[in-house]
Amino acid sequence: MNDLPISEAEARKLLAPLAAFPHAALAVSGGPDSLALLHLIARWRDERGQSLKLSVLTVDHGLRPESRDEAKTVGRLAAELGLPHAILTWEREDAVSASIQARARVARYELMAAYCHAHDIPALVTAHHLDDQAETFLMRLKRGSGLDGLAAIPERGVWAGIAILRPLLDVPKARLVATLAAQNIPYASDPSNADPRFERARVRDSIEALARLGITPEALALSARRLRRAREALDRAAQDFLARHSELSEAGYAVVDRAALAGAPQEIALRALARLIGAVGGSEEPVRLAKLEALLASLTENPDKTHTLGRCRLEPIGERLGIFREARAHGLPVLSLKPGERALWDNRFRIELGRGEPMPIMVRALGEAGLKELRKRSLIAVALPRFAGRTLPACWRNDELIGVPAFGAASSLGVDCRATFVNTERRPA
Repeated sequence: MNDLPISEAEARKLLAPLAAFPHAALAVSGGPDSLALLHLIARWRDERGQSLKLSVLTVDHGLRPESRDEAKTVGRLAAELGLPHAILTWEREDAVSASIQARARVARYELMAAYCHAHDIPALVTAHHLDDQAETFLMRLKRGSGLDGLAAIPERGVWAGIAILRPLLDVPKARLVATLAAQNIPYASDPSNADPRFERARVRDSIEALARLGITPEALALSARRLRRAREALDRAAQDFLARHSELSEAGYAVVDRAALAGAPQEIALRALARLIGAVGGSEEPVRLAKLEALLASLTENPDKTHTLGRCRLEPIGERLGIFREARAHGLPVLSLKPGERALWDNRFRIELGRGEPMPIMVRALGEAGLKELRKRSLIAVALPRFAGRTLPACWRNDELIGVPAFGAASSLGVDCRATFVNTERRPA
């Protein structure tokens, strides 16, 4: 059974959740997993007469000389299926290192989420499968991960306002390869998947030995699935706590009641902090449990101290704890927007410049000087906490502040630019 192609009936069941979206992007690298996903979804859509619009995305990390050609091959395959394709390039300056795969994963999600926002695509579909789940479980077990880590890869998550779907998560890799073989579809093999410098490759090599002891990928994935149920229950409890004791502002910051946080069960308090830090900081990588535990302990022992974690600054504001995007020394992103364009800024705000605007604008952080200027012009900005205001996206032409769209001030400053905080709903990606 583990090496049989996926049947049409199975594909219909696996892919049914995609029908809820008008447009989905498919993450396709050219390997067997993602190519199987591409062909399964294209066939499913055509057979059902679905109106679902599909786009194909390939991220070129530039880690191997042949990666660009492989990305172009995906483009040709997508074209044969009548689907648009885009190659997203990871720009980096440093050499390959042992941590490069983890960093490449973060870059991959950031690039694809930005593309989805720019092209009004609400969902991203990836080809993670059962073997990926088992390997992730073992990698996190090795690190001493808690419940969240061992629950491993979620079937569905949210990253920067984009729904992340993994319809093949319970399917063994061998069945995806068999699905391609049944249709005579060739695929590329990434040699880094067997490179012992990388942790996942080393774990992959151990799977066969574990299977001889009865610790199969299916058993590991089953454990992860059962742990996900427990995680979902705790997440709902944490969400209920946040609904009662916290506020998440459309201006990109949060506050939580300090006494309630201190009095909550530790597991709920940790999850509440993780959610708020994830939303405000905009980082794809979740904060390590050990760091969250240290933060919670320090908040109890040093209630008046300011902390930084997960790209956030946490500081007491009266009876509440404020959580703000950290303004780092090297600054926040700078991007250019043409009329009619959309973009994702700092993994936190979706920004769109009106089509009727006469010329492009620059989007960068409001900063201290910009906040002072805005407070002179707008009553809205007066009550805005300083650390929230200076990390808001602002519209500039040269050094002239022409709009701050995140809380409606853009129109009053004469530019048609809208910004939406995308992290108000955030689940593990």
